[in-house]
Amino acid sequence: MRQQLLDLELPPRFAYSEWVRHHGVEAAQNRLALWLVHGGRLWLTSETPSGKTHLAHLLAAEYPHLGLIRVQADSDSPATQQVNGWLEILGNCVYWLIDVPAGALSQSTGIALFHLLERAREMERSLVLFWRYQDADDAPAEFITRLATLERIEMQPPHTDADLTAVLQAVATSRQWQVDDSVIQLMLTYLPRDLDTLVTAMQQMEQASLAERKRLTKRWASRQISRLGDNMAGQGQSKLF
Repeated sequence: MRQQLLDLELPPRFAYSEWVRHHGVEAAQNRLALWLVHGGRLWLTSETPSGKTHLAHLLAAEYPHLGLIRVQADSDSPATQQVNGWLEILGNCVYWLIDVPAGALSQSTGIALFHLLERAREMERSLVLFWRYQDADDAPAEFITRLATLERIEMQPPHTDADLTAVLQAVATSRQWQVDDSVIQLMLTYLPRDLDTLVTAMQQMEQASLAERKRLTKRWASRQISRLGDNMAGQGQSKLF
């Protein structure tokens, strides 16, 4: 008997044992291991998507004494209101994880992050800022100057097929999806080989499989991937097949 598909939006499940330690993240992981013991003020960044947010959630799930805040980058709430809300979430935690979505910040959020870094310094809190930006001119100057006081650590995305497959399977597991390696191999063959595109494609296929009541088989996925490739080509992105 075939198991019935359940149309449920399951919350992500993060387990540190499922994190893929490839060469692009080894330096960051080694530094974070020292940070968990000795503290410090770190800025974890990358030029392309590399799993920073995933790592932040894994750390928070593995170490309950860490305080994690998820910043809304485009918030138009007053800076003081944002800072007060973050500090309420962080409570008495001595170690802070600050997860900021990639890209531009609203003026009020940038100022709020500046004040948060100042409060961390005054309160002698250790922190890791997870943020990838493309243009420093988009952020308030006050915040950019405070970034220079943090120890910057670069993460690199996975490059080999084995690493990409392992990372995508880890993402699927965290979302409680079941994806066959043959489907991932199709994605690596016919879609741009960056995590942003691949994870987005995986999410779209998962949603389509639920809508059509279809399983993520290789034959069904090949049609979906072909449509995704056509859409990307129509939007001016390179089509690799």
